[in-house]
Amino acid sequence: MATKSRAGQGKSFVERIYRLRIAGLGLGFFCVASVFALQHRGFVLWSLLVFHGFVWPHVARRAALACEVPFRGERLNLMADSMLGGFWVVAMQFNVLPSVLILAMLSMDNIGAGGLRLFARGVLAHVLGVLAGLVTVGFVFSPMSQMPTILACLPFLIIYPLALGFTSYRLSLKLAQRTRELEHLSRTDGLTRLWNRRHWEGMLADEFERCRANRYASCLLLIDLDHFKRINDTLGHPAGDAVLQAFADLLRSHFRAGDSIGRYGGEEFGVVLPGATLREAHTVAKVLVQRVREKTKEASAECPCTISVGIAQLTDDLPDYHTWLQEVDRSLYQAKATGRDRIVVGGLAPVQEVVRG
Repeated sequence: MATKSRAGQGKSFVERIYRLRIAGLGLGFFCVASVFALQHRGFVLWSLLVFHGFVWPHVARRAALACEVPFRGERLNLMADSMLGGFWVVAMQFNVLPSVLILAMLSMDNIGAGGLRLFARGVLAHVLGVLAGLVTVGFVFSPMSQMPTILACLPFLIIYPLALGFTSYRLSLKLAQRTRELEHLSRTDGLTRLWNRRHWEGMLADEFERCRANRYASCLLLIDLDHFKRINDTLGHPAGDAVLQAFADLLRSHFRAGDSIGRYGGEEFGVVLPGATLREAHTVAKVLVQRVREKTKEASAECPCTISVGIAQLTDDLPDYHTWLQEVDRSLYQAKATGRDRIVVGGLAPVQEVVRG
């Protein structure tokens, strides 16, 4: 699985470099060709230049995709580009403008693809290319760039950085989207798509502080699916997962958009009702208990369990949200201990109300 994932990422990397290589080598061809035309270079160098500028991008793509890990294959292609870049510097007799432009753009590609390590390897490849050029072409030093060469370099100088910048921009957008997705996944429960316990408790703590600062009412519900273990034991865990998902959907449809719903653990769910009085929270819970009870009577019940509900109102004498959570947990325990399928409303004082049916 990990190999397939790396291969998939490598293919996208190959395609991204492929598009940049077509643009860069195609524009770079005219830079080198302008120098070759003035130097009256022979057939062999012109053939190699045409191959590198217009054929090599397609060969490099196919070669990289044929590798077991395309990402590594593409890095080898980048080193080949760097080596040929050094070769062209010698072949152009060190003509300053196109030489600097080609080496700079190739180095930008290497840094973008692999950071300083790949950049360093690219510099070494440049040196090897220069040495290969000195051996095959010979050393002639003619650094002055004439006007035809300057004009031929302008499209490369303008267009390629824009293409590279646009590619980087698209990557940054994808990265930002992926980061948002990962942040959302880190806050949600994978099965029910509700808030997970850690994030939900954080929202509970925030609500506690807001209530204290602004002096408004708020209530907390803790809900448990009655005898849920029987479903896992008799029908299996996939059936139990389906029940949890169906109940999570029911919770989403029942509560307000501003209410914070989370999976507290196992078959327990927590709901924060910002601004709700005890009477309002009790009414909402009573309707929920009745809805679930009616669904259990259906022939193909998605949620065949009744529920027990504990309610705790935020009061001035609660020192922190942990105590608030302990109070609602105590109320839920009382609901389960006294027969389940019911609501218990509690506080710091003993249980105030038990509602059945």
